Formats: sequence, structure tokens, C-alpha cells
Amino acid sequence: MCGRYLFSMEQPTLRQLWEQARQRFPNVKMETGEIFPTHTVPVLIGEENTLSPRPIKWGFPRVGGGGTVINARSETAGEKKMFRNSLMCRRCAIPASGFYEWAHYGERQKYRFTLPEEPVLYLAGLYHTFGGEQRFVILTEPANASMQAVHDRMPVVLKRNELKTWVFDNT
Repeated sequence: MCGRYLFSMEQPTLRQLWEQARQRFPNVKMETGEIFPTHTVPVLIGEENTLSPRPIKWGFPRVGGGGTVINARSETAGEKKMFRNSLMCRRCAIPASGFYEWAHYGERQKYRFTLPEEPVLYLAGLYHTFGGEQRFVILTEPANASMQAVHDRMPVVLKRNELKTWVFDNT
């Protein structure tokens, strides 16, 4: 599960993406810093064979109301009606400085995960339009060795060279 992540304006790449989204959508308020569900943030989507930052709200509305779905399991997203079409044709990448998880074993403690060799990481996501508003979810997968002691799930992290393939390749 990924319930919060960091979008640091101290990171030049993230600052540039935020500015590009702000220039194209000047009337949309976007958040920075620690990002919570329902915040609107820059997300990379495919537009005319280019990755473009667009302000999108985090979380699909829950069917029947009453909350927000913020994550989709990568293993079953294609089987779920809520995610199936987005998985096929509305993939996105969520730029971040890191993500947070809370220990699910023992004392509840918050941890921030980053890629030591990369200042920016990209989380795989899906987006869709609900009531005229674009929204996204973050795909998750079973935790890798670096996360297992804290949590059993983690976001799907994309390498920079995987972004276009993830967003544009429908296979």
C-alpha cells in the first residue's frame, strides 16, 4: 500500500514538472511536500507521443460513495472493473522524491523510501475521469527485500527509461 508520498520542490526535475503543469493549467491548485490522498499533483500522462505533466487528483471515488480508492494491486488490476480500462489505455507515472509506509509489524512507525542512486522516482499509476475530473491511483506490488521488514506491499517503481513504455505501450 502507498498512502503518502513526497513531492519536493527542492528537486529541480520535480520543480520543472510542477511549473510546466502550472503554466498549462494556471487555475488548478497543486500540492507539494508530503502528498496525501485527494491532493492534486503533477502526473505524467501521454499526449501526442510525449509525456506531459498534468494536475490530477489522487484517488478514484469509491463505487457507491463513501471514500476514495488510492491504490490498485498490479496483480489483479486487469480483473477489476474499476481499473481494467485504465490499465489498457490510461496509464500514468507519478513523479516523487520518495514514498512513505507505516510499519505493519510491531510499533506503528512511518518510514520514507527513496532510491539512493536516483533523486526522483516514478510510481506506476492509472488515471480516469469521474464527473469531469481526472483522478489517479498508484499501482502496488508485493514488497521487495528492502521493504519486507516494514510492509508487505509497495508501489510499482518505474525507472526513467521505462516511462514511455509504461505509458504508451498497451500490450
